[in-house]
Amino acid sequence: MVVPQEVPLGPRDFVNREADLGRVDRLWASRSAGATRLGVCTGLPGVGKTAFIRRCVQRFRDTAVFSGGDLHVEFASVDGIAPSVADALGSCLLALGVAKDVMPSTLAERANRLRTITAEKAVLIVLEDVSDAAQVLPFVPNGSGSAVLVTSSAQLSDLLADGAEAIRLEPLDDASGAHLVTTLVGARAEAEPEAVGRLVRLCSGLPVALKVAASRLLARRGMSVGELASQIESGRSGFAVGGEDKVSAVFAVAYEALASEPARIYRLLGLYTGRDLTQDTLSRLADVGQDASSSAVETLIESGLLNEDSDGRLSLHAMVRRHARQLAFSQDGADECEAAVRRVVTHLVTTAAFADLAVLGTGRYRVDPDTLTHGWKSPFAGASAKREALAWLDRERGNLLAVQRAAADLDMHDESWRLAEALTALYVTRRYLVDWTESSALGANSARLIGNRRAEARLRSFVSRAWSDLGNLDRAGEELVDRALPLAEQADDTRLLASVWEMLGRYRDHVDPGDAAEAYQRAIALFAQENDTRGIAFTSLFLGSSHYRSGRLQEAEDILRNALAQIREVGDARMHGRCLTELGNVLRARGATGQARQTLNEAVEILRDDDQPYYEAEAREDLLTLVEDETGLQALMEIHERLGSGRAGEFRDRLRRLRDSAPSA
Repeated sequence: MVVPQEVPLGPRDFVNREADLGRVDRLWASRSAGATRLGVCTGLPGVGKTAFIRRCVQRFRDTAVFSGGDLHVEFASVDGIAPSVADALGSCLLALGVAKDVMPSTLAERANRLRTITAEKAVLIVLEDVSDAAQVLPFVPNGSGSAVLVTSSAQLSDLLADGAEAIRLEPLDDASGAHLVTTLVGARAEAEPEAVGRLVRLCSGLPVALKVAASRLLARRGMSVGELASQIESGRSGFAVGGEDKVSAVFAVAYEALASEPARIYRLLGLYTGRDLTQDTLSRLADVGQDASSSAVETLIESGLLNEDSDGRLSLHAMVRRHARQLAFSQDGADECEAAVRRVVTHLVTTAAFADLAVLGTGRYRVDPDTLTHGWKSPFAGASAKREALAWLDRERGNLLAVQRAAADLDMHDESWRLAEALTALYVTRRYLVDWTESSALGANSARLIGNRRAEARLRSFVSRAWSDLGNLDRAGEELVDRALPLAEQADDTRLLASVWEMLGRYRDHVDPGDAAEAYQRAIALFAQENDTRGIAFTSLFLGSSHYRSGRLQEAEDILRNALAQIREVGDARMHGRCLTELGNVLRARGATGQARQTLNEAVEILRDDDQPYYEAEAREDLLTLVEDETGLQALMEIHERLGSGRAGEFRDRLRRLRDSAPSA
C-alpha cells in the first residue's frame, strides 16, 4: 500500500520560527510512552500557522518519524459551513487503506477505527482551520506513536486543559520581520534597515502581508523600501481586516500596481465560493482563454496575492480574499459578479456530470442523463477515465458542495439538483454520508422550488441509503415513504417509480423484512414495463435474498436462478458473483451441500477475477460454514488486511487455532 503524504509542501521561502520548530521537536521527544501527542498551533489570521505546520511536516518526513505517513483535513468553513467531522474521518480511513465496503458508518465507529489503525502505525494527522475542540477529539490517537497537529485562530482551551501542547505563533518582531524581508528582497533591504523596520510595523509583523510587500519590491527594481512604506502609509483602502487598516493597505498597494486584466481576475477570484481552484476553473470564472488565464496567474503569484500549492491548486489567503471580494462588488457591479459565479457553477456542474458517467456508467438511472453533457466532450476518457473522474470528484468535494449552495442562492435550481444527482457518484463510492445528506437536501429543495417532481423524488429516495447507513431509519423512511413515493407516483416516469420501490424494499429489509418482498416485486413489475433487464435482474437478486432471510427457500432459489440468467445477460461480474453467493447460501440451507460448495467456489472465482475483494470475502466466509480449511482462512485474513477492515485479526486467530488443533505428523 502507498504511504499517504497528503499535507501539501510548505512555502519555499519559509524563514525564522526556529524556536517554535524546536518546541515541536521537543514535544515529540519528551512524550512518555502511552501519552497522546497533540499540538495546537494558534495565532492571528495571517501569522503563518499553515506555513509553520507544513514546514513541521516536511521535517518529520525527512526524519521518517511518522512511518505510516501524514493525513490532511481542512476544516475552514466555506460560506459559514465547516466540513463534516464524520466525512473527514472517512477520508482519512480511505487514505489509510480502509475500503469503502468496510467503511464504518457512524462518527463514533470511524473514530474507533482510526484509533485502532494509528495505534498500530505511526501516523501524523494535520487538522487545519479548526474552530472547535469537538472537531479534533475524534482524531486523537490512543498511543504515543501517532500524533495530531492542529491550526486554529481560536485558543481551544479545552484541548489545552486536557494536556495538548500550545504552540502560539506571534506576529514577527522587528528583527524577525526584517530577516524575512531581507531574505526575500536581498541587498536593497539590507541597505535600508530603518525603512524595513517601518515596513514590518506597517504589516503588523504578519508574514502574509510582508510577502505581498516583498513581492511588490521585487516587481519594481527601482523602488526603495522607503518609497513602498510611504505608499502604504498614504493608502486609504477603506477596508479593515481584524481592525488592521494598515495591513489591508499593503494589499491595496499591490493591487493598484496590477494591469487591468490581472486586476479584474483578482477581483473575481474574491467571489469564488470554494476553498481552492484549478487554472481551468479560473478561466471559466473570468471568461478568458487559457493563455490569458496563465498570464494573469503568473502575475498574481509574482505579486504575492495568489498562492499556488505543491499540487498546482490556486487560492487566496482569507484576508486577501476579503479584500478582493469587496473590490469586486464595488468596481464590477452586481451583474458581473453574479455572471462570474454562474460561469463557475455551470462549468463545475457539467464536469461533475461527466465524472458521474465515467464512475457509474450509462446504465444507471438518471433523471435527464444528456441535458448537461450534450454537445460537450468529456474530460475523462480512456482506460483510466473512471479513476481520474473519481479522483477529480474527491479533490473538488468541498468546492462542489460550496458551488451547489451558491447555485441554490442564485436560484440556479436546475444546476443545484443536477449537481446533487452527479455527486452521488462520489458519495456512494467513498461513503461521505453526511455530505450526501446535505447535498441531497439542497438538491431536493431546489427541485421542489421549480416543480421538478422527478428530480426531487430521485434525490429523496436515493439518499435513504445514506440515512440508513447513518442509523437514522426514521429519516430514511420519511424521505422514502412520506416524500419520494408520492412524488414518483405523480411523475410520468415508470423507471423512476421502479427505482423508488427498489429503495423501499431495501429500507424494509432494515425495518420490516416481512414486507420487503412486496416492494421488490412492485419494482420488478415496473422495470419489466420498461424492458429494463438490468433493473429486473438486480432487484430480483435483492428479492431472492429477502426470501432467503425469511426462510422461503424454494422461492428464493427459483428467483435467484432467474436473476442469475438475467445478470449474465447484462454482463455485470460483481452482481454475478453476489447472486451466486446468495444462491449458494440457499442451497446450503436446503441441505444441498455439494451444490452449495460448487456454487460458492464459482462465486469466489468470478469475484476474485473482477477484483471485488469485499464480496469475494463474503463468499469465502460462507464457504467456511461448510468446511473450515487453512486455505480459506489464509485467504480471508489476507483479503481483510487488504480491505483494512479490522477483521484480519479474527481470521488470523482462527487460522492459528486450526493449525494448533491439527494432529501432529
